[in-house]
Amino acid sequence: MRKLALLAASVLVLTGCSAEPEETIAPTPTATQTATPTPTEEPEPEPILVAAPLTGVLYEEGTNALLELPAVSAKIDNTTPGRPQLALNSADIVYVTRVEIGLTRLLPVWHSRTPEVIGPVRSVRPVDAAIVDPFNGIFVYSGGQAPFKSAAKATGLIMSDEDTEMNNDTYFREKSRVAPWNLFFEAAELQLLYSVEQPAPAPGFEFDAIPTAVTDGTPVVGLGVKYPQMHSEWELGTAMFDWSVNEEPAWLRTQDGSEHTQEGGERVVAKNVVVMEVAHDLSFVDPKYGAIPKAMLENNEGIAHIFSDGYYLQAAWSKAESGDPILLSTTDGGPLKLAMGNTWVEMMDVPKSKLTITEPEA
Repeated sequence: MRKLALLAASVLVLTGCSAEPEETIAPTPTATQTATPTPTEEPEPEPILVAAPLTGVLYEEGTNALLELPAVSAKIDNTTPGRPQLALNSADIVYVTRVEIGLTRLLPVWHSRTPEVIGPVRSVRPVDAAIVDPFNGIFVYSGGQAPFKSAAKATGLIMSDEDTEMNNDTYFREKSRVAPWNLFFEAAELQLLYSVEQPAPAPGFEFDAIPTAVTDGTPVVGLGVKYPQMHSEWELGTAMFDWSVNEEPAWLRTQDGSEHTQEGGERVVAKNVVVMEVAHDLSFVDPKYGAIPKAMLENNEGIAHIFSDGYYLQAAWSKAESGDPILLSTTDGGPLKLAMGNTWVEMMDVPKSKLTITEPEA
């Protein structure tokens, strides 16, 4: 009995000392402090630049709507009664062409900076078709002999004169001038009016910020072209152009001993002057005015004299068919780049005209 009692007591003691197992509590996870990522700022995209086809000047895409429109070319008087002419410095290219009696007329091509009004407009001449054909667009003139008008019409350009514009209110006779030096045209209106009928011009000359004459040529300070009855001179200077923020090297024009100024008194200036040596056909003889010269451009080539940013380089010009542009190249056939900006092309008739070049003093 005593043993049984002791055994029972031992069981009670063991039972009393035994406890329920504690519930295991998982540790509370500690929140990890992670930095909120800062969004990476996207760099602003580089602006897309578009080159004007006839000057090479760069414009930010969408800032010059004129680049999508056709060019406007016009036959402009260049005699004393016809000066001062309008908006010559707004033209992308100006051609100086021989006409009868040893005189010259101008054929500007406006595109990237088309002015409101141009003039005074005169009659078409035989060389005009081959000049304007590659540019497409609108050709403005005031009458002319039948074969010259037919050649111009054959280009497919819009032919614009007093008859075609009778109902468009795009031309007028300036009362302060006398006929025939008083016919003016609304160039900007013409450009918009025919924008759906003609494409923008294709590039002809090539351009660069550093022109070929600067890298391969020699410094000069002036040039002159002596035509039979007119003297064109260019002196090196500086000018402020629409596309520049500072004055740039420029050629300043003088005609027949007087500074050549446009309407408003501004001196005529150019970034490039190209003098082309061109043979002229004198077979067409007018009963009143005599032989009417025609520069022989089509399927031809010759010597070109390039003047850019105060430098001179002898080069070459060539032209295939009427609709093909005049091309410039180095004498060994390499690419030739003009300075970005406007260009005057003096079509010097050889051998009747003479080029002189003025070099800087030692």
